[in-house]
Amino acid sequence: MLASTSTVALADTAATDASGAGSPQADDAGNPQDKSEIIVTGVFGARAIESAPISINVVSNEVLKQHAPVSAADLLKNIPGVFVNSALGEIRNVVFSRGVSANSLDAAGGYYYVSLQEDGLPVELATANNFGPDYFLRPDLNLSRVEGLRGGTAAITGPNAPGGIFNYISRTGKSDPGVEVQLKGGLLGDLGNPYYRGDIYAGGKLNENGLYYSIGGFYRWDRGARDPGYAMNKGGQIHGNILYDYSAGSLLFTAKYLDDRNAWNEFTPAIGATRIAPGFSKTSSVLPPANAAHCFPGADGSNECWDPTDLVRSRSAAFGLKWNHEFGDGWKFENNGRYTSSKADWNTGALISASPLNDVVTSFISTSAFLPAGTINYFFKNSGALAATNQVIPTPFGFSVQATTTNNLPGQTVLPGGIFTQVAFVQHFKSENFVDQATLTKDWGNHHLALGGYLALSKLRLRQGGGGIGFSSLSSPTEMLTSTFTDTTGKVFQLSDPSGFQALGTVGGNDNRGTQKQYSVFFGDTWQVTPQLTLDAGGRWESINYNVFNQTFTAGFSPTGADGDALTLYDNNVPSIGPEYNTRRSYKMFNFSLSATYEFTSNFKAYIRYTNGKKAPDFGSIVAINTPAQIATVFPKAQKIEQIEMGLKFARGGLNVQVFPFYSKLSNVTTSQSFTYTAGPQQGQFYSPVPVAGEIETYGVEVSLAARLTSTLSSRINLTLQNPKARNFGSWAQGPKGDGTDDILTLIAPGDADNNPKIILRGGLDWSPIKNVTLFGEVNHLGKRAANAANAFYLPAYTTLDLGASWNVTDNVKLQFNMTNVTNTLGVMSWSRSDSLLASIDRQGLAKGAYDPKAIYPILGIQPRAAFLTANVKF
Repeated sequence: MLASTSTVALADTAATDASGAGSPQADDAGNPQDKSEIIVTGVFGARAIESAPISINVVSNEVLKQHAPVSAADLLKNIPGVFVNSALGEIRNVVFSRGVSANSLDAAGGYYYVSLQEDGLPVELATANNFGPDYFLRPDLNLSRVEGLRGGTAAITGPNAPGGIFNYISRTGKSDPGVEVQLKGGLLGDLGNPYYRGDIYAGGKLNENGLYYSIGGFYRWDRGARDPGYAMNKGGQIHGNILYDYSAGSLLFTAKYLDDRNAWNEFTPAIGATRIAPGFSKTSSVLPPANAAHCFPGADGSNECWDPTDLVRSRSAAFGLKWNHEFGDGWKFENNGRYTSSKADWNTGALISASPLNDVVTSFISTSAFLPAGTINYFFKNSGALAATNQVIPTPFGFSVQATTTNNLPGQTVLPGGIFTQVAFVQHFKSENFVDQATLTKDWGNHHLALGGYLALSKLRLRQGGGGIGFSSLSSPTEMLTSTFTDTTGKVFQLSDPSGFQALGTVGGNDNRGTQKQYSVFFGDTWQVTPQLTLDAGGRWESINYNVFNQTFTAGFSPTGADGDALTLYDNNVPSIGPEYNTRRSYKMFNFSLSATYEFTSNFKAYIRYTNGKKAPDFGSIVAINTPAQIATVFPKAQKIEQIEMGLKFARGGLNVQVFPFYSKLSNVTTSQSFTYTAGPQQGQFYSPVPVAGEIETYGVEVSLAARLTSTLSSRINLTLQNPKARNFGSWAQGPKGDGTDDILTLIAPGDADNNPKIILRGGLDWSPIKNVTLFGEVNHLGKRAANAANAFYLPAYTTLDLGASWNVTDNVKLQFNMTNVTNTLGVMSWSRSDSLLASIDRQGLAKGAYDPKAIYPILGIQPRAAFLTANVKF
């Protein structure tokens, strides 16, 4: 089977088509309290959600239509147990469940433990630093439903994603015939910034011989929640499918092309990480202004340009083919494959930090630390007026320090001598993926047997450019600062280019490329022991192989720089391509899951499940091993995830209740370190001490309730109560002997797992006071969270309210109004520091007791209040 086919998660092992073809799930998604939903994610064959021994919930089509999501990830807030941080916007979100959350403070790797899937296959196979699936997934009218599985069988039905599977399932022309057009206008950023969007969908029969089609897509333009002076999101996608449904099975061909540009919000200065600093607001943008665009020399001698208004441009073309067939006598076969080619080109600001103008670390990055005695003058780019003056003071250690002698900068009550730093971040990702899954199932007596294989081949390349570091005013909107250096003889040099950037070619710069090859075999057996008792067992053997090549661009000094002018210092550090290094790592893992289900009555079922899974390092983890010392000494091991869960499912009449008590343990979370022997027989050689293996242990319960209270009133509640604890996290410091015998291990005291709330609640009501009119509202609550592993302080809890109303003007015309975050609540999702540029990216470095509630800790807040009016017409 592996020789002729390959596969993906048993998430799609159903003989019933996961995209709705020939199955009731696309039509029956609306009312879980009244209908039996059929799920295909995380099971060895399509199952009714009430009888499936897994912790899965469905976001139905009706619920999807009521929401005004920020991103694809935002829809997952409708699933209990799932933490979603979509404060950044449409891309770079963070998703995890059940405390499986190590390193979740950084949005650069927000999908490390979970698989984001489209019609049963991963959207993007390789995840790396600032590269993941949500760059290439957008919900639109083609979306039928979302199935969300937390833990459990994700370890055996998901590819290296034991934390969960989230499957976005598309409509087909058979499940959803007709034409639908939707126009949506809105005001974002506390009703201040425009939003425009149009969606279209068409589907139906092509002939009378079982051939169906669907096609649709969207285009959207908006200024975002925090207007930087240019569009934050612009672009769209088109996708569809052709279904051939014959008597013994079906063939489904899918295609998608996405071309979208997006930016994201950056950290707003705040006091104590709890309230916005004076001079800023919940809608303030700190992104670089449009006139910060500039060009810079590349390491290969080329000339590259950076323009923040170009945003992050994500493009993806995907083609898939799914076949399922019933051979008779209980034999069924399914094969699901897809080829994807994707690109992501970045023109954004990075390390946008509130820092002192005379910060020593910043001066090293900008290369001004190596200037001789003299004066640096900073000017406001727009007016040319003097903003500040720094005196350059040489030291005996080969570098200089700076003292601010003139200060006309804004925002000085927020941070004395404060400015915004930003790196012109240029990245070019290109990936190619082929993934294929085959599953053979057989009903044999009281057993439902499944055997399958999975093949995933991925290529990923990242090229970064050094667009330099720029300074701007500590204000909103920001204004770039240009700079000159005057030496003691009175000669004036241009320290920054006309856009306000300096050290071109030095910040960033590398070329990484490699392959990720993944092979799996999985099996399952569902045994109906008695009419009431069912046992379920499954396993997955997985092999993941990485072959990565790294080249780093190094900066060499030139007296005249790339332009040949000795008076322009900003381009004097000419980059060059360094040596190429090769890193190979392989992982072989076996995951398994066991459960027992008992049907007490036709309305009440219960199960208990144990899962033992592993999570291998992703592509980005291997790319980070990029020096000869690290290649020789750093061998990260797979993390381990154990879960015990119970499921209690009751459905009767207008009531559907699911309760999932769980225990989750994430262990072997390590950060590799390398040192050089400075003494002893191995002097000069590299070594790595045994990595510190941290763990996160979580006890909790998830509750999902849907109830029809009266003929006109219904409610739904998703509640998670959990207690995530972390221990054994720490780091090594080399001892004074330097021979590895007295290295010092510092452990962080056990405490609450960082960025892990103890309460997640989403509850809503739908009321239809008169025919064709529905009023709805929703309350969202997120409990407080430890700000870092040291529990230095806690990000405060917050509660938001969303309201809306829909009017079915006719059977084919619907109007809907939504207002999100009605009370304009400030919900803090992430934070940074303002001590210096280096400290701003070291949130884990803030020790317990070092937190100052009166100091500046910039924050990322949830989306401010927004309103939308939507018109939907069906033909």
